[in-house]
Amino acid sequence: HLFRVDRDEHAAALLAAPHVRADGGLTLLVRELVPVEDEDFPPGHFGYRQTAPLFIAQHAGRAGELGLIYLSVHNHPGAREKVSFSDDDLASHRRLFPHLLDLTGGTPVGGLVLGSASAAGELWIRDAEPTQLDCLRVVGPNLQHHRARPQRGREASWARFDRQARLFGTTGQAILGDLRVGVIGVGGGGSMLVEQLAHLGVGEIVGVDNDVVKEHNLSRIVGATPRDARDHVKKVEVARRLCRRIDPAVQFVPVDGDVADLLVAEKLVDLDFLFLATDTVTSRLVFNAVVHRYLIPGIQIGAKVELRSDSSTIEEIYTAVRPVYPDRGCLQCAGLLDPMRLQMEAATPEERKAQNYLGTPHVVDPSVISLNGIAASHAVNTMLFSAVGLADAALLDHRLFFP
Repeated sequence: HLFRVDRDEHAAALLAAPHVRADGGLTLLVRELVPVEDEDFPPGHFGYRQTAPLFIAQHAGRAGELGLIYLSVHNHPGAREKVSFSDDDLASHRRLFPHLLDLTGGTPVGGLVLGSASAAGELWIRDAEPTQLDCLRVVGPNLQHHRARPQRGREASWARFDRQARLFGTTGQAILGDLRVGVIGVGGGGSMLVEQLAHLGVGEIVGVDNDVVKEHNLSRIVGATPRDARDHVKKVEVARRLCRRIDPAVQFVPVDGDVADLLVAEKLVDLDFLFLATDTVTSRLVFNAVVHRYLIPGIQIGAKVELRSDSSTIEEIYTAVRPVYPDRGCLQCAGLLDPMRLQMEAATPEERKAQNYLGTPHVVDPSVISLNGIAASHAVNTMLFSAVGLADAALLDHRLFFP
């Protein structure tokens, strides 16, 4: 809408939900985009163009009623990797924004100016100096981070990353070094995700799991030892040890808990990317909700062995890689949040026993490291290509692999 062949300025409004991060910073999660049509963006009295007062009053007032932040957006057509407000832009903010704060009932308001690969902005909060935008994050097939000026990337020419940086450059390696990635479930599939993320040089990995290593896990948890099984060592501790052995510069944050616990789930809402490697529908529900509420892209992985109706022979074996982004791949839309299984998982042990009136045995699904590896590698590849800007949109399709 903004960058057209006419190379002129155009405008839009964003309505965004405020989210206070754990570090005290503020993230604005865009819920709605309202294009400003050309007739509502005429030549201005004080600057080159200005948005019609009626448009501003209508949508800023609506934002205030919804508890959302109104952001006025326009572009500078010639700007690419550097952009800034003009003196006219800043003067219009000083004239307009104090009145908008009254209109919205004190809910903050702000402005954004975009170059084709850059963004500058300021947020006005009553009785405070304007807060400057640090980064505009665009969540799509390729994850983009736009700033007012190019960030000086850390020199990522270390010998350990030489071969992979030949694919996506030192800039790509610096992007990976800045990423904060969550892995929900660090057992069979999750441990392979952690291993590959650590080798890639991802800056921070948050691992969530509340289980301990058991003997039947040893065939598929990367880094687990017989002693871990004997001592009932937590899976997150095995993952932390694995990361430390691969690259001490990678920060691994262990979260010993269940993602269905609100306090655990809250540790994921400020990350850049999520992986789900558990087999419960409850964890899928939470993961799906975090992706869409906090606009954090993610990928769910799994492996499945389906039996024929006689339950004695195999019908099919497949692994699944399901990218879930805010605008595509929703697990609920795909029918992957079975309400009956959700109800069963929410039941207490006593309730489960009472429901199992036929006395049928609990079925333990097969799990094989090579099947987990297929899913983990494709999932990490998807995140990698998306993060460094090499992804095609088709990469975000749900995929099944049939070995």
